[in-house]
Amino acid sequence: MSLKVKLEKLKASQTGNQIDWQQRKKEWIQKVNDVLNQTKSWFSAYAQDGLIKPIETQKTISEEFLGDYQATQLEYEFGTNRLVFEPMGRNIVGGKGRIDVYLRGRKIDKYILVLLETTGGEEKWFLSPFEDKSRRTEFTKESLEQLVEGWIENISI
Repeated sequence: MSLKVKLEKLKASQTGNQIDWQQRKKEWIQKVNDVLNQTKSWFSAYAQDGLIKPIETQKTISEEFLGDYQATQLEYEFGTNRLVFEPMGRNIVGGKGRIDVYLRGRKIDKYILVLLETTGGEEKWFLSPFEDKSRRTEFTKESLEQLVEGWIENISI
């Protein structure tokens, strides 16, 4: 087989496997909105009692292949503090997207929320300390509440 034939086969095989980056961006933005809405649901009782206030803003993200796009950033105001959910991007190594979670002004305690595909092919969000991404906890109402409780204890000292 000649080099030309091999190159043509390679080109043909790659053409059929092209990624639809616009679709991937649209799906990512939806996944961000879904997980942020989930947190609103989890914190709804606290919001109704006036203990926490959700504040949404739009953040511009620029990524290779996806270009510039807008994603929702969610902050929860409680006392003089703000819990921030800041989308960082879809195209990350080892995952399907990342959102940073931190208290405004205390990024040293930052966690990341990463979307991973499980062995069963299901996508799930996991929470990890920024310094040790190998320590993963499934993102649930309980894991989020424990994280926030720990931060409140640390800032109250």
